[in-house]
Amino acid sequence: MVLTYLFPWRQLIKPKACLSQKPKSFSLRMLTTLLPLLLLPSWVLCSQEASEGPQSFHMLQISYFHDPYHVWYQGNASLGGHLTHVLEGPDTNATILQLQPLQEPETWARTESSLKLYLLQFHGLVRLVHQERRLAFPLTVRCFLGCELPPGGSRAHVFFQVAVNGSSFVSFRPETALWEADTQTPSKVVTYTLQQLNTYNRTRYELREFLEDTCVQYVQNHMAMKNMNGSQTGRSYTSLVLGVLVGSFIIAAMAVGIFLCTSGRRC
Repeated sequence: MVLTYLFPWRQLIKPKACLSQKPKSFSLRMLTTLLPLLLLPSWVLCSQEASEGPQSFHMLQISYFHDPYHVWYQGNASLGGHLTHVLEGPDTNATILQLQPLQEPETWARTESSLKLYLLQFHGLVRLVHQERRLAFPLTVRCFLGCELPPGGSRAHVFFQVAVNGSSFVSFRPETALWEADTQTPSKVVTYTLQQLNTYNRTRYELREFLEDTCVQYVQNHMAMKNMNGSQTGRSYTSLVLGVLVGSFIIAAMAVGIFLCTSGRRC
């Protein structure tokens, strides 16, 4: 399985630079499903200025499936409150842009190719799950994750939150390396999902390692390079950028596959 998220939803960019909230060709049904996202406060996907808060790396990916064969992707990634990557578009024609020179053109071209392959595999998995479990469409899956380093050397805050069709679903608690329900309403779907997520090392300990080690190291390196070179982004941690993106895809694979499955009628 291969799956979701590369991108944040906090105070990131000026309103003029915000990602469009929907493709022009969306049907009324699609607009109705996306309405909760469109009505989010302005600080969710954009803001007037970059945040001056804790140093952080945030990733957000929203995947909207009108049916098993059509998907619209939207997302972004930010480092230290500055937008670094954006993702938007349908199916295999999604546009992925690197807004900061974190990778040289040739290296970024390979990364972009890998990301598009990931999106293709992601869509293929959804079709496969639908074939086996008969998913209910339209379906919107949102994953938001990252790490934040508060000033003063305090312990880093790491998180992974998942929502399905606009409702909070489950989230990861790094202290215990366990997933917990984000709803007080008893549900066989949530119970099944938590059972699966808390069974595998990949979705527990490897995820915690990614958030607490890889992500935090990424932010620390960024801060160090910024102190040395002002606002310039150094190349010494370029390979780590790719590692963060690829690592996040690998860890999200099993988790999102389960989320998609448990949204079906027969799980």
